[in-house]
Amino acid sequence: MILWKNGILHTLKNEHEVHYQMATDQGHIIGFDDEIDHLNFDQVIDLKGHHLYPGFVDAHLHIVGYGQKLSKKDLTLIRNKQEIIDYIKTYVSQGFTFYEGYFDIGITKQDLDRIAYDKPIILKHNDYHSLTVNSYVLEQVNLLSETGFLTEEDAQKVNKTYEVYDHETIKAMIKHSIDSLQSFGVTGGHSDDLYYFNGYHDTLSAYHEVLAEVPFRAHLLMHHQILDDYMKSNHPFLDQNKYLQLGAVKIFYDGTFSSKTALLHHPYQGLSHQGLRIFKQDELITLVKKVRKNKLPLAIHVIGDLGLREVVETLKAYPPHQGLHDRIIHASLADHKTIKMMEGMPIILDIQPQFISSDLPSILNLFSKEPEYIYPFKTYMNHNLVQCGSSDAPVEIPNPLLGMYQLIYRKKDGIVYQKEECISRFDALKLYTTYANVPTYKTNRGLLRKGFIADFTVLKKDILSMDEQSFFEDLVEMTVIDEQIVHHA
Repeated sequence: MILWKNGILHTLKNEHEVHYQMATDQGHIIGFDDEIDHLNFDQVIDLKGHHLYPGFVDAHLHIVGYGQKLSKKDLTLIRNKQEIIDYIKTYVSQGFTFYEGYFDIGITKQDLDRIAYDKPIILKHNDYHSLTVNSYVLEQVNLLSETGFLTEEDAQKVNKTYEVYDHETIKAMIKHSIDSLQSFGVTGGHSDDLYYFNGYHDTLSAYHEVLAEVPFRAHLLMHHQILDDYMKSNHPFLDQNKYLQLGAVKIFYDGTFSSKTALLHHPYQGLSHQGLRIFKQDELITLVKKVRKNKLPLAIHVIGDLGLREVVETLKAYPPHQGLHDRIIHASLADHKTIKMMEGMPIILDIQPQFISSDLPSILNLFSKEPEYIYPFKTYMNHNLVQCGSSDAPVEIPNPLLGMYQLIYRKKDGIVYQKEECISRFDALKLYTTYANVPTYKTNRGLLRKGFIADFTVLKKDILSMDEQSFFEDLVEMTVIDEQIVHHA
């Protein structure tokens, strides 16, 4: 039994309710304040006046992919073409193939061929759906491209050829990722990994082995390509053990902004097309029916406003079984009619607030006609839609404080974008705690209450009252999972 004392404990039942000491036992909260004075404790944790919240959860990311990024050369902060070329020249002779987080600034296969024509060079774009590669890679995977730019299925073909890792490497990437997440105060993550690396069985086995050593609440989506593997495995839906769940079936409906494949109501500026549908309608319906036959929910990637309309219409026509809910990942653009359609439907939105600072104002130049809503988080909230905060790491840094900042301020370089869509600090905090736990179907997570799990994030300052610049500071004092301190400043 552990006493957590001398802290400000935010229950999140409402904005103002706090406690000052708390007792936990066997991984759960058993009481607060005066009601625990009579108890005898095995351990006492002095919170030293810091602020304790229910554990932060990232509701959509790629844990293995983030671990992979942490182990590779990263171009995220380099936006000059010649600097990138010089950077690659430095490392290609050392055997580095992949360069992560590339923002497309016009590098082509011809540029990469001049660096090396007899070694693979692969620039992984910051959207993680697209690549730019040299001619050597195109020849090896039997693809044609005048510029070396590849997206969606062609990009996946390259990844499948070159991203081959043994079991221990997958485990190491998971460990590296979780260690970083815990340093950001993250106690759990909903991840999409089971298709992209070593397949369902090996990747799931790696998670089991890592989580036997490292506490972390992992909820894994199941890409539709490995659905048959899951069905043959006889693994149950949701709980595999107290740290691991199998969740909804992941489907991609459209593409991304950077590749101009997100499906829009109106054509892209200067182009005749509106984006990409990954599936033909009959193929999609067949897949949805298969998922429903197996009594599973869906998790559908969709970014464009037309894409969102069509996804919602499909989910309305083929709803999940009673008690289940589907997830829509991104929902970056929307229109009023679609939002009204979603009201009352068993749908959860997995949103990425940091996309505001990454995409705005640049994406505004993509549209021949501006969408009705762009990242409309306040509007979604006003229509009683459940939203879960996430980073889509490795696309964004999986620091919930950065996501909360964009929910609250919607600011980049001092400019506020769509101020009417800003939400309160309390609501922003709930998106990474209470609501981020809804997809787990667990009713004892995301608040500080008796009987709830002992997963906590302890910060040096109070999210509800600290100044604006504090969101960019390293505030994590402690990360606690299952009553265990897994990170301490």
